[in-house]
Amino acid sequence: MSDPMHLDVPDGPQAPEPTKPQERDEREYGDESPAVVVSQSSERDAALAAVLREQSEKEEFREVERAIRISRQGFGLRHVVLGFAIVLSLWVWVWPPGMLRISTPAPAPVEEEEATLRLVMYFQAQKIEQYLRDTGGVPLSLADAGPVFQGMEYIRLTDRDYRILGRTRRVTLSYSSAEPLNVFVAEGASLLDVMRFN
Repeated sequence: MSDPMHLDVPDGPQAPEPTKPQERDEREYGDESPAVVVSQSSERDAALAAVLREQSEKEEFREVERAIRISRQGFGLRHVVLGFAIVLSLWVWVWPPGMLRISTPAPAPVEEEEATLRLVMYFQAQKIEQYLRDTGGVPLSLADAGPVFQGMEYIRLTDRDYRILGRTRRVTLSYSSAEPLNVFVAEGASLLDVMRFN
């Protein structure tokens, strides 16, 4: 006969003993149990805001440290090279070496300028003569005979007579229709021929 206080427990897997909730949490998390158990959403939001604030403050602190470190570095190689490049460019700009200087061309001789002006006046007179042949009279203005060359001035004397004044910076010439045109231009052509062979 068995003792009423003694119960036989069958061999085999035993059912786990009921545990307290706190003990179960400690077993599940081991030593990594959360330090703070947050249960309300406002508390969670406040904790998250505090963590984010702390991270942003750390980042700002790192930025300040980096700026101080850079400012304390002083003149490095890049500063020396930059300074040398600036000085060199200013020197080349203010006092360019001979091989970099662009020399201005010498002005053409006055004789060449005069000969060129005579040829231009010859072409302008040819337009007026063509207008005279086409219409029977000289034009009222130089533009009526066609495009006007630079430096030309036209004076209408009669229906068949005119005067052309040609000007450059150094030379002024006058041609009258009473004068033979080929004689007027021949002086310029001979001047150009002489200069070509010299």
